[in-house]
Amino acid sequence: MTDTGETTFSPNSAIDTAIKEMLAYFSTESQVRMRKVILNAKKAAEKHLDENTDAGARHTFREFIPGSILNQNGFAFEYEKLVQGKTPDWLDDTASLMLESYTYERGGSSNFIDRVSSSVTGKCNKYKDIVTANSLRFIVAVYLDFLTCISLDDCREDSEKFRSVFDANDSLWAILFFTETYVIGGKQQYGFFCLCADSSFEAIPNWPFDTMNLNQKMPKSPYNNLFQRTAKNRVR
Repeated sequence: MTDTGETTFSPNSAIDTAIKEMLAYFSTESQVRMRKVILNAKKAAEKHLDENTDAGARHTFREFIPGSILNQNGFAFEYEKLVQGKTPDWLDDTASLMLESYTYERGGSSNFIDRVSSSVTGKCNKYKDIVTANSLRFIVAVYLDFLTCISLDDCREDSEKFRSVFDANDSLWAILFFTETYVIGGKQQYGFFCLCADSSFEAIPNWPFDTMNLNQKMPKSPYNNLFQRTAKNRVR
């Protein structure tokens, strides 16, 4: 908390500001849950001062990014809303969309495709009954840590490699890749690339992401110019 009594969510001023800006796009109920989760992650990181707890705080912040972008475009995602005994990261009942997040970081013994496939399959298995019972479109958002050297262009060029993930998981509608790109006016920007099982995204009003049906070329969108293999001047 600052001298003025304002809550500080992160010691990184840019991230702290970003979180506060994101909160404005969510309902009061979601804001309460988001505040609790990010403050708990911050306390754990401050207490233990190790890589695992710091990574947990980073992962929590990254969970907020796709939900905030969607709500800025007119969606109504709720954070960790209870549904059939479980709390997915994001749920929009009106748009019939559910979203879970995963961070792909450096390290690990398996390759990129295998690690993403394993995580996506695990999340699909966890929520497939809810997805089916409520006729939801299920999205897994994958944050690409820049230190892994995996870019959005890599995901787009190698999109065919993810076909087996969709084939193995009937409940999966889309994989949304996102990462840091560059800074404008001191504010971190993000790039997005969405790989979808079908073309139904075209009928969703204000769908904000560059999206490719596995059998089609990617259409243009306002986010196209954010694809960069190497991002400079990132916020830390």
